[in-house]
Amino acid sequence: MLDGVRNNLLSGWPLVIIISVCALPFVFLGTGSLGTVFGQNYGSINGEIVEEIDIQVAQNRVIQNYKEIFGEDFDFGVLSPEQQAQAISDEIIRQKVVLSEVNSLGLINKEQIKNSKKEILRNQDFYIDGKFDEGRFEAYVNANGFTKEQFIEMFSRIESTNDYIQSISSNFVTDEEIKDFIKLIEKTIDINFIKISFDELLNQVSSTLEEQNEYYLNNKESFMSDEMRAFSYFILSTENFIENINIPADYFKEAYEAYSKEVLNSEQKRIAHIMIDKTNYENEAEAMNAAKSIEDKLLAGEDFFELVSQLSEDPLTKDSNGDLDYFSDDLFPTEFSEIVNELSLNEFSAVVELESSLHILKVTEVYKDELLSFEEKKPSFEKEIIEAESLAILNEEYFKILDLIDSNISFADISNSYNADVISLASVSYNNFSVDKLDVIKDELFQANNTNNVFLDNDIMIVYSIDEVKEPSVLPFAESQESINEILNNQKAIELRENILLEAESVTKENLESFASKYKTFTVESFVNLRSNASILQRLVVNKLFESEIDSINLIASSEDYYLVSLEGINLPSDEVVLSLVDEYKDLTKDQLDNKLFDMINDELYTNIRNDLRIGVN
Repeated sequence: MLDGVRNNLLSGWPLVIIISVCALPFVFLGTGSLGTVFGQNYGSINGEIVEEIDIQVAQNRVIQNYKEIFGEDFDFGVLSPEQQAQAISDEIIRQKVVLSEVNSLGLINKEQIKNSKKEILRNQDFYIDGKFDEGRFEAYVNANGFTKEQFIEMFSRIESTNDYIQSISSNFVTDEEIKDFIKLIEKTIDINFIKISFDELLNQVSSTLEEQNEYYLNNKESFMSDEMRAFSYFILSTENFIENINIPADYFKEAYEAYSKEVLNSEQKRIAHIMIDKTNYENEAEAMNAAKSIEDKLLAGEDFFELVSQLSEDPLTKDSNGDLDYFSDDLFPTEFSEIVNELSLNEFSAVVELESSLHILKVTEVYKDELLSFEEKKPSFEKEIIEAESLAILNEEYFKILDLIDSNISFADISNSYNADVISLASVSYNNFSVDKLDVIKDELFQANNTNNVFLDNDIMIVYSIDEVKEPSVLPFAESQESINEILNNQKAIELRENILLEAESVTKENLESFASKYKTFTVESFVNLRSNASILQRLVVNKLFESEIDSINLIASSEDYYLVSLEGINLPSDEVVLSLVDEYKDLTKDQLDNKLFDMINDELYTNIRNDLRIGVN
């Protein structure tokens, strides 16, 4: 059960992965469906309350796991509500069991939260023009159902849990364990085998014309032509309505005033600090004296960054000139806000006191957007209003055309009212349809029953008419013969293969050769010292053989083929070979030992689990 925790946390999620798991919306279920899929009282695990936000994170992690297994197109919604609830419940239990241990050890504390904030400040996803943008960060987390505080709390939980998991894993691996691992990996086998190839069996069978005719007469409904449709259409875009736009006389003036205010409010300050940690001193007075001494050195003209490297007690920033990135009210202590706002470029503050530390701040950079002139900005204002207004007109025209269609106005009259260039398509099937401009409505074109319709997609509108529908009909025998021949040959090859497999069940290693000689396409092949990672045979076949016993006969399926294999010998590496590979295998063996350790951790954490989780189907 802890495997999921290990995958999520031991490897150390970077912030970008945590964002993808924590800050996704309910993509498949929707937040509104929680009441129907889950009960409203979520309960607790080991005393940790389960909240709706935990369900969101667990659901998105489960979806991510399924996609890693089945591919990006996997739809979580195809699972039954019971299966969805069970998968999400298991994930929540994994999260909360470890979190309860983390909380009991006090690992989620102010220092951890501060470090989490710093990680957020460093994340490039929240940067604009090379700088952290608080508005971008806030908009992102709000759009996905979080407040900034909730997101920081969630990030801190995951970071603390990650630290805990890493702390209880061990790097110690004994030489004997390494040697056992080498013997397992370096083992080889000797085999004799026959490949029963379905393609070769297909080459041995054929169907007669009489058989093909009989199959056709009995299965005509299986050989139908495609439905064919003919269309007419025209396309309108925002460009068709630019001439209809009237820009208000005062628009440019108002737009420039709003832009100027935005630039004036865009100032960002990058700060650095020198920190004194109160816990390093016998009392607060001594800590304050140390901070005041640094302040005196600065007032005397000593270099701020030199003092950072010599005297700052913040290990995270000491080697980077005390850099704290760009200041944000929500991500730094409130005590910093007023002081930073008053500081100018290269100015430093007096000592700032926090609960457990003392700081001297310095503004190292001041960034402000360049204020462009009215004439420089006017073209962009004009572009913005034209794009917005033409899109609004396009949307208005969409609803007008819908009304015309509902009023049974003909396609020709609608197209004439817009002076549109109509394009006609001769009868075509779904599989042969290849009009790039209409790809977005291809399914609709071949499913719609109504003659006329309109489709709006961003900045283009497609108005179309279904002019003709030719229903499917039975294909002539000549057009179906190739498919019929393929079907009959497959049936015969399968029947032949089943008879061979029945006979193969009684084959022993002693009569393997005589069995092969009955069939002209079969030969016995041999491999000596076949390794477990060999690619000369299908992976499924090799894996099965390495699980088998010596002198056994194995009939192994691989896709449509079968392998009849005699395991002749198992070869272990010599002690000399094992000893020569010890150093090479140490890192690889550690990964295997980690799995054993996590089994032990799993037993320890889950033995006495107190599960009051109440997530189920209503």
